[in-house]
Parts: sequence; structure tokens; C-alpha cells
Amino acid sequence: MRAYLRFELRRLVRDPRLTLFAVLGPVATYLIFSSWAGGDQLEGLDAPAAIMVGLAGYGAVAGVLMVGASVSQERAVGWLRQLRVTPLPSSRVVAVKALLSSLCAVPPVVAVGIAGRLQHHVELSAGRWVALVLLMWAGTVPFALLGLAIGYGLTPQVAQPANFLVFLALAVLGGLLVPATYFPEALQHLAHALPTYRYAELGWHAAAGEPPAAPGLGVLAVWTVVFAAAAARAYRHSTVRR
Repeated sequence: MRAYLRFELRRLVRDPRLTLFAVLGPVATYLIFSSWAGGDQLEGLDAPAAIMVGLAGYGAVAGVLMVGASVSQERAVGWLRQLRVTPLPSSRVVAVKALLSSLCAVPPVVAVGIAGRLQHHVELSAGRWVALVLLMWAGTVPFALLGLAIGYGLTPQVAQPANFLVFLALAVLGGLLVPATYFPEALQHLAHALPTYRYAELGWHAAAGEPPAAPGLGVLAVWTVVFAAAAARAYRHSTVRR
């Protein structure tokens, strides 16, 4: 399993799409647009810090979903079929993919955090930076499962556009690009029910030095169960179709 993990890590590092869309994109967006909120207080933080967390979450979710959905291409070229004839159990193949997906959350959080520190002098204690990175890494579990559900459940021709549309809807409506504070009331209620908002909320609370909110953890837990069921169903169907 370790050899397979190292192999997949090398493939992941060599994939330029992760750097382009999940790291450079959010950093550039932050550098260009992070001053528009002025001196507003958003999600209990100064605007530059709140927007920094939102865009870090945007990049993290983009990277996590991208890796999960790439499973559809691996199915199409027969890579997963080759893995099934090796001694490596399928459950470990799925576990490695889920782990790799979640690791994609770390580079965007670190990169946008550095941008926030350099451009707006966002100051957090070392403990809050560590908590921010760890919580925004751990909070990607439901998105890793969603990406696997898309990757195992859809063909490559459908998986990529479906992945993009799902990501865009969750990111925009979840307040990762524009804070939900600026939404109309009805859209604020919708945002609070989405995993993306609750995921970013982990980061906002960590940056403020507060523990995760119980309602937010509850929402994330429900979405994790839903996406896990979808991923398991998609995986079973993919093995039947092989």
C-alpha cells in the first residue's frame, strides 16, 4: 500500500492542474480582489482574514474534487482494472485515493495564508495557523467522498463538467468567493445548510481562536454520510460494469 501511495503522490505532484486551479487561482484572486470589503467585519474576523479563509477553502475544495473526479479517467483507460488484478485490496485503493484527495487541501490553505500575511498583514498566532491548516485539511473528507462518487459513478465525458458545475455551485452558494454575509436572507439560510459554508466556518473559527461550532459539525457530518453512501454505491456499480 505504501508503494502505491508513493506512486500516486508522485503522479499528483506532477499534475500541473492542481497547482494552476487549486493554488495559483485562489492566490491570484485574493491578491486582486481581497481589498473590496474594506474594513468590514465578516464571520467574526477582519475582512482580509475572512476572505483569506474563504479563498483558501475554495482552492482546497477545487483540488480535492479534482483528484476524486479523475478516477473516471483512470477507469476509462483500464488503470483501475489493472489494480484489481494486483494483491492490493480495492478498499485500500479507495482509501489511498481519499487520502490523496484530502492532502490537496493543504497547499491552497498555506499559499493563500502566505498571500494574506504578505498583502494585508493578517496576523494569527502560531497555534491558530496550525489549527487553521489542520481543520481545513480534516474538513475536506466529505468533498473527497463526493469527488470519488463522481469519479466512480460517471463517465469521463460527463464527470469533468459535472464536477465543475457541482464545485462552482457549492463554492458560490457556500460563500467561499463572496461571504454569505452579503447574501439575501434566503440565500444565507441556504448557505448555512451547505458543506462548503460549514467547511469554511471551521477555518473562520480557527482563525478567531474559537472551537468548531456544534451545528456546523453536525451539518458536515450529515453531508459526509450522504457523500459516503453515494461513493460506495458508485464504486459497487463501477465494479459490476467492469
